[in-house]
Amino acid sequence: MALNRRLKFGFTVAAALIQFVILFTLKKYKNSILPKPDNHVQFYQKPENVQWINELPMQERKKLVHLLHTQEVPWKPDVTKVAQYRAELGQCCNASVQLVLTKENVPLGSNITYVNGNAKVAVKADLIELLPKISPFSHSRYKHCAVVGNSGILRQSRCGQEIDLADLVVRFNLPPLMFPEDTGTKTTLMTINPSILKEKFHFLQKEWDLFVDALNPYVNAVFLIPAFTHPDNEGMAYRALYTMEAMGLGKKVFFLNPKYQRSLTDYWRGERSWSPRLSSGFIFINMALEFCQHITLYGFWPFSRDLDGQAVSYHYYDDALPSDTAHNMSTEFSHYLHLYSQKVLFFRYGKCI
Repeated sequence: MALNRRLKFGFTVAAALIQFVILFTLKKYKNSILPKPDNHVQFYQKPENVQWINELPMQERKKLVHLLHTQEVPWKPDVTKVAQYRAELGQCCNASVQLVLTKENVPLGSNITYVNGNAKVAVKADLIELLPKISPFSHSRYKHCAVVGNSGILRQSRCGQEIDLADLVVRFNLPPLMFPEDTGTKTTLMTINPSILKEKFHFLQKEWDLFVDALNPYVNAVFLIPAFTHPDNEGMAYRALYTMEAMGLGKKVFFLNPKYQRSLTDYWRGERSWSPRLSSGFIFINMALEFCQHITLYGFWPFSRDLDGQAVSYHYYDDALPSDTAHNMSTEFSHYLHLYSQKVLFFRYGKCI
């Protein structure tokens, strides 16, 4: 009985302390990105005065507070929840088999439906020659995975060493590794989006040296190109592939399967409202949910300020602003917080050292 009374007293004190911490934190950050109940969260201002302004519900604000106060606490995934997501995603989307195009999942004479719209393209012999027989990810399982976004929140984080210790490191769109102490250098999987081929490498019509220079730090990685999101992207994807073949990287380049992208979109639309297409970050976090036991996100932060009110650049390596409205970053970020609160993945915010 005495033990029970002591335990009850201990739980009461702990609950009071937690409540005090939450109230204190909300008060401390009331003028930063954590909004008041009737306010909106300011996302990055975009060209032509278009803004991302979305309401962040009270539940999401509480998750942000929880995120801030648990960064230094030892974290372990909830293996039951992780297994549940892996099973559901495996059933609906099956990244092991469907993530990339193969001779097996798009045989000669079949049709590929683009992600955007209902247009189709016939699978011909010239495409078949470029595809692997089976998926290179058919038996992929990893203990610790790092999914590294490109947000300026990475600057001064000193997370490079921690990132490089992961078994699988996913990065996006060939970012320059100019701050290795913050970003690390190890890369297992790299996406190359058509938007980057257009904007940064001028459709690969000329000046291929810029593209080659961007690829050089990543010659040990596997590359995924979403070639079939739209008919206009196909030509660029082939030019990228041929350039990489000339560098000796041809066998490490794969085309993302639009069927996988559509299946993933359908899966999440059943729960929440989404934009016309999912971001690369969201797609490959879902891939990691199928492949990885322990996932840590770095460099995912859609806000223009951090929790202390300091400015945060959209990319850690430049001052560019978002250039399109195709992705619903606020909804995706809310989902990352939800996964974090369920102990499905760890969301790294702030410094690692």
